Amino acid sequence: MEKVITTAMLVIASLVAAIALINAVLPATGKSAGALAAANSEAAKRIKTDIDIIYATGDTSGTITVWVKNVGTQIIRSVKDSDIIIEKPSGAARLSYVDGCSSECWDFTLEDSASAWSSRVTVKFTITTAVPTGNFSVSVAAPNGILALKDFSV
Repeated sequence: MEKVITTAMLVIASLVAAIALINAVLPATGKSAGALAAANSEAAKRIKTDIDIIYATGDTSGTITVWVKNVGTQIIRSVKDSDIIIEKPSGAARLSYVDGCSSECWDFTLEDSASAWSSRVTVKFTITTAVPTGNFSVSVAAPNGILALKDFSV
């Protein structure tokens, strides 16, 4: 009888341990699956996003104009969150978006009366910064990190 009680206690202890292990592992597995799904979704958006700088020009009065086309299939939301960097002989400068920009900043307009920066839509970025005559580079990064680079002269 003593062996039966001992065996029953060991079986019950094993079941309790197995249930505790399952309760610990299943939530972690669910969280991992959710994280992988979110990462996969973001990667898919990045793959579908692509931009090209089709033309960049500047003048000595401090205006640089850059036309950037969405050549991907993903709508680029929040153009205002893009990053624009001008590489000057004195170094690189990251400029901020300012609606109605007047100095050391940038503004944008969607061309052809578009309502969003969707596929095949071009955005005209107007950058206001002091530039001397010479060669420069402009980098435009979409909010999700997709980058386009173009050299131009003033």
